[in-house]
Amino acid sequence: MEEKTGKEKILKMTRTAAWMSLLLFCVLLLPVLYLSFVNRASGDDYGYGALTRAAWMETHSLIPVVRAAWQTVRDYYAAWQGTWFSIFVFSLQPEVFHDGAYVVVAFMMLFLWIGSTFYLFHQILCRHMKFPKWCYLFVTICFLIISIEFVPSPKSSVFWFNGCAHYMLPFTMCQMAAAWLLQYGQTYRKRYLFGCTVFMALLGGSNYQAALFILITACYVGISVFFLKKEKKILLLAVPVIVEAVGLIVSMKAPGNKVRAGADFGFSAVDGIKTIGCSFLYGMKDIGTYLHERPLIFAGLLFLFLFFLTVFCVFEEVYCFRHPVWLSAMLFCLYSAMQAPAIYADVSVSRGVLNTNFQVFLLTASGILLILAQKAAKRIREQWKEEADRKVFRWIIIPGTIVCLFLLILCRSSVKISTSYVSLLYIVNGEAADYKEQMALQTRLMEDENTADVIVPFINDIQGPLMHMPVTSDKTKWTNTVTAQFYGKNSVAAIERPLWMELYGEGQTE
Repeated sequence: MEEKTGKEKILKMTRTAAWMSLLLFCVLLLPVLYLSFVNRASGDDYGYGALTRAAWMETHSLIPVVRAAWQTVRDYYAAWQGTWFSIFVFSLQPEVFHDGAYVVVAFMMLFLWIGSTFYLFHQILCRHMKFPKWCYLFVTICFLIISIEFVPSPKSSVFWFNGCAHYMLPFTMCQMAAAWLLQYGQTYRKRYLFGCTVFMALLGGSNYQAALFILITACYVGISVFFLKKEKKILLLAVPVIVEAVGLIVSMKAPGNKVRAGADFGFSAVDGIKTIGCSFLYGMKDIGTYLHERPLIFAGLLFLFLFFLTVFCVFEEVYCFRHPVWLSAMLFCLYSAMQAPAIYADVSVSRGVLNTNFQVFLLTASGILLILAQKAAKRIREQWKEEADRKVFRWIIIPGTIVCLFLLILCRSSVKISTSYVSLLYIVNGEAADYKEQMALQTRLMEDENTADVIVPFINDIQGPLMHMPVTSDKTKWTNTVTAQFYGKNSVAAIERPLWMELYGEGQTE
């Protein structure tokens, strides 16, 4: 009877905590979603979308748009980069179809991010480890709060279509494909193999971090199942691995890669070996950076560990890891591997790369903490025996919660760099409304059919969590050129706002 009561207490507390965390999560997302109505295309969005917008404006048919997207892939493949899948998605940015359509970007990326995380965690916690439903929901919501709030660049994870398409979209595809890999390793159903094959084929043409992540995961699953279960059906995972490898080869062989990275860009075995060693060092360095700049995430991870420990102590029927040390080492290697592409290329990285490093760190760190919690719970149950579910309240939940609250107060300065705080600050100081008004004016000027050489007022490129690459005074600069191409103009240039108002402003600001 005591065992049943202990489980019921945990489930009741967890259900309440899950609802409270869901409410907090929704409140935190409000300023982010508000900014989706302020968000606009900029820079790269215009460059990659020029041909597709021209096709849409001329025909309002999807077939010509797809042809234009393919032409964009061919042009950039030869002249700039080989990531063919990313380029194809770039060319379909929402403002290709309507100047107000960029509002969907934040909603779409958050939906994919949240949805893929719930799907992956459901596979791991519910299907594989037999966690109770409310425990799974609470863990997933807490994890999402940490990952969304403290991601290094909200621009490249939520707001900027180009950055999201190259980093966030592939990351969500990796989470879905990872779940399908695990499901195939359990059921051997062909639909999971088919889903993995399709996604991994596309990931071969996306950013190298995502491609590497899912390749390593597929190898982990295949090797583990083959040696532990002796099931030969798992060898069919070679199909998606080969398909992705082909896509990667096509991507890496692009002539544009040498244009972007230099004539010396290519494969070197010596550099590859050095990269592997450096990846572990850079991975540890990143952890130190997170601890220094975002200490609250470690308070959150500690809280998740304590919750995992509680679940393992109370629900003895949950899954036990067969080789915890090896599995933890594999997860750390997977995290460190995300450093490899940037180290090998030896070029400056975008904020999207840092986002992927951070997101994979949270995933693998949570996995390692899950393994450690299971091992610790096993010893606790051996020592406390029948009293484990009762003592866990006194010696784990209460002290652990106090420690986490203390860390929350101690590390409260981290809140100022959180996604919700930065978004809210951008709204309340009036900058969001000002940016929305300025971009509306710029759009009206660019869409004026009577003007071929457009003069616009300057817009500040520091726009809080939003991405903005401003038009400059030099009409030959890249941003000016792609903006003019996107709107079908001969040229575009910017001048100081007071001067613009004096020359052109009357009747234009309404």
